[in-house]
Order: sequence, then C-alpha cells, then structure tokens
Amino acid sequence: MIKIHFKIAWRILVRQKLFSVINILGLAIGMAACLLIFQYISFELSYDNFHKNGANIYRIKHQNHSQGNLIENLPKTYSAVGPALKAEFPEVKEITRVSKTEGMVTARQPNGSLIVFNESSLYQADASFLRMFSFPMLQGSAAALDNPNTIVITERTAKKYFPNQDAIGKTINIQEQISGTNITATVTGVCKDVPANSHLQFDFLISADVKAGDWVYPDSYTYILLSPQTNPKLFEAKLASFLKTKINEISKSNSYSNTQGKSNLTNISLTLQPLRDIHLYSNLSNEISAGGNANMVWYLGVIAVLILLIAYINYVNLSTAKVIERAKEVGIRKVLGSQRSQLISQFLFESALLNFISVALALFIVLLAMPWFSSLCGVQINFTLGKNVFFLLGFTGLLATGILLSAMYPALILSNYKPVQVLKGKFMHSGQSISLRKVLVVFQFAATIAFMVGTLVVYRQVNYMRNENKGMDMKQTLVVVAPQNVRATDADNRNYMVKDSVFQNEILRNTHVQSVTTSSSIPGQIIGYIMSYTSHAQTAGQKSMRLSTSEIGRKFIEQFKVEVVAGHNFSVDSWSKKNPAMMLNEAAVTSLGFKNPDDAIGKLVETKNARGKVFQNEVVGVIKNFHQTSLKDDFTPIIFRLSDPGSITHYELKVNSNEMPKTIAQIGETYKGIFPESAFQYFFLDEFFDQQYKAEQHFGQVFSLFSGFAIFVASLGLFGLTLITITQRIKEIGIRKVLGASITNILLLISKDFIGLIVIANVIALPLAYWGSYKWLENYKFRIHFNAWYFIIPMITVFLIAVLTVSYQSIKAALANPVKSLKTE
Repeated sequence: MIKIHFKIAWRILVRQKLFSVINILGLAIGMAACLLIFQYISFELSYDNFHKNGANIYRIKHQNHSQGNLIENLPKTYSAVGPALKAEFPEVKEITRVSKTEGMVTARQPNGSLIVFNESSLYQADASFLRMFSFPMLQGSAAALDNPNTIVITERTAKKYFPNQDAIGKTINIQEQISGTNITATVTGVCKDVPANSHLQFDFLISADVKAGDWVYPDSYTYILLSPQTNPKLFEAKLASFLKTKINEISKSNSYSNTQGKSNLTNISLTLQPLRDIHLYSNLSNEISAGGNANMVWYLGVIAVLILLIAYINYVNLSTAKVIERAKEVGIRKVLGSQRSQLISQFLFESALLNFISVALALFIVLLAMPWFSSLCGVQINFTLGKNVFFLLGFTGLLATGILLSAMYPALILSNYKPVQVLKGKFMHSGQSISLRKVLVVFQFAATIAFMVGTLVVYRQVNYMRNENKGMDMKQTLVVVAPQNVRATDADNRNYMVKDSVFQNEILRNTHVQSVTTSSSIPGQIIGYIMSYTSHAQTAGQKSMRLSTSEIGRKFIEQFKVEVVAGHNFSVDSWSKKNPAMMLNEAAVTSLGFKNPDDAIGKLVETKNARGKVFQNEVVGVIKNFHQTSLKDDFTPIIFRLSDPGSITHYELKVNSNEMPKTIAQIGETYKGIFPESAFQYFFLDEFFDQQYKAEQHFGQVFSLFSGFAIFVASLGLFGLTLITITQRIKEIGIRKVLGASITNILLLISKDFIGLIVIANVIALPLAYWGSYKWLENYKFRIHFNAWYFIIPMITVFLIAVLTVSYQSIKAALANPVKSLKTE
C-alpha cells in the first residue's frame, strides 16, 4: 500500500510541475528562514551556558540612589563586597572579582626583538576566576593565577606573541593605559580561545593583587557562586541588612576612605543578576562587554514563526483551491471501492512527500547560507540545532502538524462528497472553503505589510542615529592611540611631555593636518574615569554626585566645534590658577544642582581622591550637550578638565586630504620617529562611533532579509492562487470575451477579490505594525517620529506586487482565444 501511495504521490507531483515547484519552493524558503532565525536565537540564548556552575553563579549589581532617584545602575561594585560576602554567608561558596583594562603589551623574542600591540581585552582577576568559570586550559591548571605576577593567555594570543614557541614561563610586560602602571607577569597558563557565546571576552587574565578590597569606588565586576540549595531571592533579601552592618562597622573607623565609604553606602543597594541573563537582559552602564537585546531576539522569533505560517498558508490555500481538479479522481476511486481512510492516507502521504522534499531543500539552503548569515549577524554561528534534542522534537512536531493541517482539510472535503454528485460534475467549492482561503490570504498579507513597516522603521532609526547631529564635528578626524609604555615614572612623564609637544608640532607641519588635540577618552567610548564631585549650588545643602570625567586638550572644544553656552573655553593659565579650571556639559549642570548654565559659572566644585585630599575646581564654562555614546542613551553628565601628560590616551587629528593613505603613512613615520618603542595605531572617529550601532545594523539587515522572504513567499502563493482561479474560471472568461468583455473587464473581474482582501489586510496590519514599532523605539532615548510614509509606502508596495502578480495571469487569460476554452461545450 505504501508503495502505491508513493507512486501516486510522485506522479501527481510530476504532473503538476508548476504547483509542485511553488509549494516546495515556498515551504523550503519558509523552513530555511525559520531554521536560520532559530539558530541565531539558540546562539543568543546559549550565552554562558557552557559554565559547569553557571546556574548558580550571580553577578552583584550596584545601584546608587540620590533623593529617591536612581542615578547609577552598575554591573560593578566595591572591591570589598565579594570577600565580605564570602566571610559573612556560608551559602557563598566562592567569589571572584574582575576588572577590565587596556594597555600596551610587549613580549621579547629569543632574538631580542619585541612584539608590541595595544590591547583592549585585558582582565585582572582573582585566583578563583578559573575555578569558578569553565574556560578549558590547554597548558597549566585552574591554579595558574594563584601566585602574584602571573598571567594566563588564550591560544590565539600565545600564537600572536610567541610564534612557534612554548608560551609557558615567558614574560609579558603590560603598561596600563589609564593608570600608567607597569606590570611584568610570567605566563603560567594557556586556555582555549574564549567562545563567542561568553559575555567575558578576554585575551589576557592577569593575577590581581587586591585582597580585602575597599569601599571607596565601585570598580570591580564581582561574581559569587551560591550553593545549589540556596534560594537566590531569599539571599538577595539579606543584602540590605548586610550593607547596614557594614555602615555601622565603617562608622567606627576614623580613616577618610572609610568615612567616604559610609557616606556612599547609605545610598547603595545590591542585587543579584544571574550569569545567564547578563548578555540579553542587562542594560547597565559600564558593561564589561557589549550585550545583546532580548527584544530583538524575540522579534526575530515572531518573524520566524510568521514566515513559516505564511509558507504553510500558501500550501493550504493552493491545496484547497486545487480540490476541484481532484474531484473526479476521488469519485472514481470511491466507486471502485476506496474507503474514506484510504483516501485520507493518500492525501497525507502526498503532503508528507512534498514536506520532506521541502525539508531537504531547506537544509541545503541553510548549510549553504550559514557562513553568509553569520557575517550578516556579525557573529560566528555554526549550525548546531541538529544536536539539540528539544529542537529536533519540536521541529518534528511542527512538521507533523504542518503535514496534518495541510492535508486533512482538502482530504476531508473530497472524501465527504458522494461519488454520483462528483461524477455528474455537481461538485462545487463550499462557502467554508472559500472563506478559509480568504482569511488565510488576509493573514498572509497582513503579516507581510507589518514586516515592511517594521523594516522601514528599523532602517530609518539606524539611519537617524548614524546621521543625526551629535553635537560635535567628527568628520575627517583621525584618532592616533597615544603611547603608554613610556610613562612608568615621573621622569618618564616629564620626558613624554617634551615628546608630546614635539609630536604635535611636527604633525602640524603636515599641510594635510589642520589641527590636533588630545583627550583621555573619545566620543563613542564609555568614560571609565568616574569621580565624586560636590557642589554647593543649592541653599538646602551640598549635592554630591559621581560623574564621568574627561581630560581634554585646550583645542578640543574648538576643534570639535562644541558650542560653549556659558562662560568660556580653557585658557593658557587654567592649570596655574589657585583653583584649576573645569568645564561642565549641560547634563552635569543639572546633576550638580545648578539652576542653569550661567548659575554654574564661577562656582567651586569639590572633589577628593582616595586618600582624602580635597581639590577645589572653578567652573569656567558650560558646553552644549553632545553625544559621548550612542543615541540609544541619554546625554552623559561629564566634567571636563585640562589633560596632563599622564592622562592622554588619544590624539585627535583633523585631516583634509584627497590622498588619505599617503597622509596616514606620513603621520605614522612622524609617530615612529618620536615614539620608536610604541606601535602606531589609528582609526577614524566617525567609523569608531558608528560601531555602537552594529547590533541595530545587523538586526535591520536580518529583519529586511526575512521580510523580503515573507513578501516573496506570499507573492508566490498569490501567483499560484491566481493561476488556479483563472483555470477554474477559464470558460466564464471565454463566454465574457465572446459577449464583448475587454481585457480591462477581465482584469478587474479577477483582481477585485484579491484587492479587497489586501485592503482588509492593511486595516488589520497597520495598527499592529504601529504598536510593534512604537514598543521597539521605546528602547531608544533619541528616536525618529512616526511619519505617514512609513505606512503609505508598504501599502502601495504590497498593492503593486499584488496587482502585478494577478495582472500577469489575468492578461494572459484575457488574451487567450475563447474558442479553445469553449470548444467542449
């Protein structure tokens, strides 16, 4: 029986070539799109799942409140929190602290030469790091960081700094970028390269020398391992009393740093963040690495399901529309003794065969497209769904459901009719069948229109963020990374001051360099230098805030064309005054409690270092807010101070050249001539700033791609449905032509039903698309305003696609000779 079913199914598949191709291609594209999206979702959900103890690891979140308002929401906390928690609570089995830094890394080779690079993936970590997390070691053990001045590097890094050598026992020198600290460490371990699905992305793990830590600055990413029996919610509830106890202990101390800690702790709350939630559900300041976006992931999941639904809707529509062509076949088979169950099984077998061919084609498309899709998503993704038992079970169930739904309805319709009626030609479509097809077509095009609106909104938002005025001029700005390995001592700093002056003067001799300035942080970069500032602007008392601090050259404001809204720019004597000058941006003016920019001018703002030394700074100017980071975030409150040689991390050069490679080469020669021991590294500021929008750009590209797939599959179904409709009404069209109907009349006859359905689809889709787009845009502080064209363009596009699809077959039928269709009557 199975052999007979297969033969019949194959013959029907071959006989109806066009409809077989439409069905197989539509289903294959729908399945392939669904598999690709699910693979991406699976990758995003797999972050940090490879850690053996991952389910019990939590990161401490640090929240700072002022006057009832949340002013800081950080993934870092005080370095003393971890050790104190382990000492206080037996349920805390292990803690580890991580701090991220950047700097110049140098490794001496056997021939005496040096390999030097600026590196940004440097982690300082407690010895327990490798015991808590599951990063496989290739050489060395989890105890590799137990001793001071030791370092673990990744396999890729070992090949980079010690080519064709055994890295174990070798010495690496690191000059930290911000602090200027010089670290010399011995390689005691080599681990596998960090997986792409880890929120901790490092090339170097340096043994940290912090023991008990302090309560001064929240500068440590702190992770704790709870015992499996611990309820994290109940443990989190204990943290408030834990902090209260610490305040009492600190109040008994007379040291400044502890007094400062007491002041800070009264406004602090600590919460737990599950390790596996960090990538998708963490929207905190100063994250250790760029995270994902759970909303984007679930939006793509909805798209995957809708595309698959559209593909199956096509199949069901075409199957039900073709029912009348199978009516006589079913009638004859019933006369010859076929049972209803046999007819249903035949239809199910045909559906299964077509679905299995579609699955095979879909898998071929996925494997072929995976490298390109990985590039589109911006991450290295391999097709691993085949190893996931839950996915295989779910996909098998989905496939079986698709086969049943797409086969059972037409099978039940045909098997219910009496053979006498069918063979006499009295078989007609039921009203239910026609209504179902209309509902499915409306759903198809409603989803397609919603996709198009979403694609347009995503594209416009990304374009807006890239092209909107940032509040400063970044065009033609070449950023050169300042040397860090020449400033280990005060003498080195004095020597660097001379070299810095020489370098800037030599650079300005180049006719293609218009100006040069310096800074400790650049736009597009989260400012890591945060200090506590106290103003006396309010009559009710002082106001203290921790604010980002950027040290800039005197020409920074002028070169970047940042508007000064009150006061003036830094002057030559800004450092020599009794109270060194500082500038604020408008956001910092508000944060420090000043009424307006003019109110801040001339006021003194106090800051203290960890040793308690008080500094008074005079506010000489207020600048207009500019975007230090992505337009996704609000303006960052920033304090600006004049840079000294120890704080310079970047040179910003305004260049104007038609021969950019030649100009860059000339700048590189000047740099190497003055700083021979440092690597020349550079990039363009606007390109660096736009890297913040990579996630949105990738999301927009993926969204556009699969929206295109949805449109194509829906159009494919409409084409097939139109062809069936015309075939079934070919005699009616012939009669109308004989009676004088024009091509336009025939076109309107066939088109009017489909056009009406598309109008209904628009009425349903547009409100839903508006709601979905509005919810997505809520993630962005600076966003586009809705424009009527975002909805008009998809409406017109879908209308034109539908008209062109229907018109092709309608005009072809209208031009046909009516004699051919009526000669049997």
